[in-house]
Amino acid sequence: MSTPAARIADLLENPPTDSNPVRLSAPARDQPLRTDGPTLNISVMWGDLAEVAADLHVTGHYQSVVPAAAELALDRAISVDPRRLITEHTKLGWIDAQLGEVTYFPCKGGPVRSAAVVGMGPMGTLTERRAVQMYASLLGEAVALGHVGTLATVLVGSGTGNLSVTQAARALVRGFAGVLAPLGPPAPPPLLTDVFVVEVDRLRAEQLHLALTSAAAQLPQLRICPELREESGGLLFGPSAAVYALTALTGLAGRAGAGIGDGDGDGMPGGPDPPPEEDVLRTVLAGFDPNIQGKIREQLLQLAEVERTELTLTVRRPVDAQDDSLPVRMSVQSGVGGLRWAALTGRATVPERLVPVDMDLLRELVDRLTEPTVDDARELPDLLSRFVVPPDFQRLLTDDATVLLELDRDTASVPWEFLAELQQAGGEKRDPLAIRTRLSRQLRTPYSRVMTEGLSDGPLRALVIGDPGDPEKGFQLPGARREALAVATQLKDLGVKVSLFVGAANSTRQPGVDPARRLDVLRVLLCGGNHIVHYCGHSDFDVSGTGRRTGWVFADGLLTAQELALLERPPLIVVANACYTARLGGATGPGPPAGPPGVADRSPWGNPQAALVPSLADEFLRVGVGHYIGAAWRIPDDQGVTFAEQFYTHLFRGGSGEAEPTVGDAVRAARRKLYEERAAGQRRPDTAPNGQRWSSWAAYQHYGDAADAFAPSGPFDRPGGS
Repeated sequence: MSTPAARIADLLENPPTDSNPVRLSAPARDQPLRTDGPTLNISVMWGDLAEVAADLHVTGHYQSVVPAAAELALDRAISVDPRRLITEHTKLGWIDAQLGEVTYFPCKGGPVRSAAVVGMGPMGTLTERRAVQMYASLLGEAVALGHVGTLATVLVGSGTGNLSVTQAARALVRGFAGVLAPLGPPAPPPLLTDVFVVEVDRLRAEQLHLALTSAAAQLPQLRICPELREESGGLLFGPSAAVYALTALTGLAGRAGAGIGDGDGDGMPGGPDPPPEEDVLRTVLAGFDPNIQGKIREQLLQLAEVERTELTLTVRRPVDAQDDSLPVRMSVQSGVGGLRWAALTGRATVPERLVPVDMDLLRELVDRLTEPTVDDARELPDLLSRFVVPPDFQRLLTDDATVLLELDRDTASVPWEFLAELQQAGGEKRDPLAIRTRLSRQLRTPYSRVMTEGLSDGPLRALVIGDPGDPEKGFQLPGARREALAVATQLKDLGVKVSLFVGAANSTRQPGVDPARRLDVLRVLLCGGNHIVHYCGHSDFDVSGTGRRTGWVFADGLLTAQELALLERPPLIVVANACYTARLGGATGPGPPAGPPGVADRSPWGNPQAALVPSLADEFLRVGVGHYIGAAWRIPDDQGVTFAEQFYTHLFRGGSGEAEPTVGDAVRAARRKLYEERAAGQRRPDTAPNGQRWSSWAAYQHYGDAADAFAPSGPFDRPGGS
């Protein structure tokens, strides 16, 4: 029985997938294009974009996604080591990246004289029709500049599989032609005459040249150079090399097959000698079972009829070191009747789509996984992964790379740290994803981080605040005091200059330590230039006035990000063991009032505790804090100290084999320590019945870029340094 034809179809470019089962044809033309406009020459080049000389170099840019592939190469070409200009602008939120919006960057010299990125919108939303708009905007702006004669770009939108080469080429042609058509006589011809579309991989360059030639065949405004140009820096990646080798092998099979059976006695003693191709093919197939050699020949003959430009292969290889791998970036946004999912990885893009979810069940799941019982912490994470995460996204949840979740204020309430990699029924259960890899969060917000002065000189500084609440109102937390003192001691041992405030002014005083008055803390925050802020205490929602604010509870009021609006140099990292006051009040003592009726209902999941850390993170990220790490529910005192100890140890010194400490690695190491000790902790006589000790590792949420190294730019006194 022959191999099914579907196996051949699997090699063809852009086969249907579960997430995108049908490929639509080119969008219908709204109106005929004029044919009397100027002509634009388009050349396809096999080479490195950064090494092609042009007046303007452009790549695409997704909203909030740090550069990779061609954009990263361009970033390196225009930046002075070790900083990356486009990367830094992305992390600071200074690139809006709305569809078609062009952002320009200065250059340091060389082939790249002027660089820009064109906005692609949110990841997963770039359709062929939107790509037409993007390309039209790009060319229109380049023409309007008036000084650009040559433009070098890549096939924007096809780099990670969002569009096929054919789709992206059609969009480029349609978008460019739409701009050129209205520029006919009597308008003067634009200075821009040549566009270089650069592709670093040879086979994709051939595919691109063929696609552009076909798409522009009926458009006289665009002239596609008939030859593929070779420039410096071109590469041949493994999948393309395999396609070329396969093409040669199929050609060999075709010639050998044609020679067999043409004469009597072929291959028999005394008969004509087999063609040389047959000897080579026999050598290639010699290592295979004789029963399948004939089937291999049959499939090779079928493939011989397929042009190499229509073939793609996926070559799996050992995963590179995690620090060098691209993150798996997932966007999860709330929608009507479900969640809107999209994903971007180093190999593919999963387009954005709405996945229906029963929101009542999701609210119950979130509530039970927020400060869960031991049984819920054991059994419900697998349900979270299966019920909430679509099947094609589940396959992306592995420890091969960092996982970055882009969330809105609603979906940030879900305890995603419990996510588990799904196993086959009966398979061995593996550790949660957040234990095996770096898992971080990013909030999608309508604002950008503020431009601030960098913390680049002097010694590392830290502000540590412990138990600042009013004991007369039930806010006394002895464990928070112990954690603050332990953190201050550890940071001092690591060479950090620490400002320490412990206890309210009307509480039992800590000898030699200043009380935590709100005004004094604010003074150090605004004027102290702290790299790290560590807070242990209560947090609450302020529902007074016209808006709802979140902040830290002091005896003399609530300290919120509103008081930090004038912060010129925000800290790099804020760590907060901050529990919701109304929740604690009902559990540990008199506590403060729960607030006006309906406060809890303001959380979309019906659980104010679940919304606490996202709300705090949102406030602090707004003023420019780089990383916010907070606990989503109450943590036993000793485990809060353990997390902090592990976090700062790995933040400053790294772990085994780490070239440079990163914030994400430090968070993962601290989570892992709590996870490994959870079983032993359950045997402690003081264990709380709600399973806090069992699940505390999952309470810690990290908002920021997990790959960020804890190294402020410029000279500074690093612990242990000279």
